[in-house]
Amino acid sequence: MPKVTQEHIQKRKDEILDAAERVFKRKGFEPTTMKDVVEETQMSRGGVYQYFSNTENMFEAIHDRHLKQLPHQLEHLLDQNGTVWEALLTYLHHYYIDNTSQYDVRFGMVAYEYSVTSWRNERHRRFMLNKSQESITAFTDFLQKGVDRGEFSPLQPLKTITFFMFNITDGLMLHASIDDDTSVINGQLEGLKLYLQTALGVNAKDV
Repeated sequence: MPKVTQEHIQKRKDEILDAAERVFKRKGFEPTTMKDVVEETQMSRGGVYQYFSNTENMFEAIHDRHLKQLPHQLEHLLDQNGTVWEALLTYLHHYYIDNTSQYDVRFGMVAYEYSVTSWRNERHRRFMLNKSQESITAFTDFLQKGVDRGEFSPLQPLKTITFFMFNITDGLMLHASIDDDTSVINGQLEGLKLYLQTALGVNAKDV
């Protein structure tokens, strides 16, 4: 029997996760069943269960995959835009207006659905707390680059600024899921931009 390589195993896992993500985006987290994912993959039931035993495992693996891409995505935006400030604005615009971010609003709502049960599900609470801390760290480190480059003179701790930004963007994500009027989102993003500009102490030449 030929030896199965790690590359083959990872490729098969990625195919399953790609299929699971499509189903999650269509149906949401709670309604999605293993049967739905098996049908989406067009693999055998055993072929899917060999790698993932439930939809929680799948969601968590997808979330991890997106989160690992975040620092690279931010670095790419910095390379494209030249300043941390412009990269940050581009990230927010792509996520909430153009919806071209890999971690798009629809999957964000799947994550929201998973996390909203944290008050009664200890596994969900622990997972989302850990991943939230990883996201906060990635963004705080990114903003620190702006400080190091002389772009920012923050009036608040960077972690506080990042937490506030995430609280606002979570609300925007929820609004975007029920109302496709981008003018409302644009207005809220302008308000967030004004806060960030002030709290980060953005150098006038970079605005």
